[in-house]
Amino acid sequence: MERWRLTGYAIPATTAFLLVVALRMGNVALAFGVLAAAIAVSFLYAEWLKKRGEVISDERTLRIEEMASRRTLQVLVLALAFLVVVLSILSEKNSSLRSAYYLATGLMVLVSVLKLGLKHHYTRVM
Repeated sequence: MERWRLTGYAIPATTAFLLVVALRMGNVALAFGVLAAAIAVSFLYAEWLKKRGEVISDERTLRIEEMASRRTLQVLVLALAFLVVVLSILSEKNSSLRSAYYLATGLMVLVSVLKLGLKHHYTRVM
């Protein structure tokens, strides 16, 4: 594997490591700084690859990303639905789980509304 391709793997790995360190220290500002730096470095890396003439995305990779995003959203909604059902049952026995139930329900509703809204938007745009 070429050396420059390893950078594509090193950026997220380094970001994850630095986020763990920042959060273990309890420094939220540092964690946001790490995220901002990772975004900047990723952008600069992508620009560098474009200048080298590398193909970052073509029709095949865009289609793969679309399919992966669709499947991820389906799995997320399904997992949230099961979580809501389980938390609904468990929160009747243990009242301290009631807030987790409301959070999971809210997340499921938010993701579902976001999906429907974006679907409506893209049917009008495309």
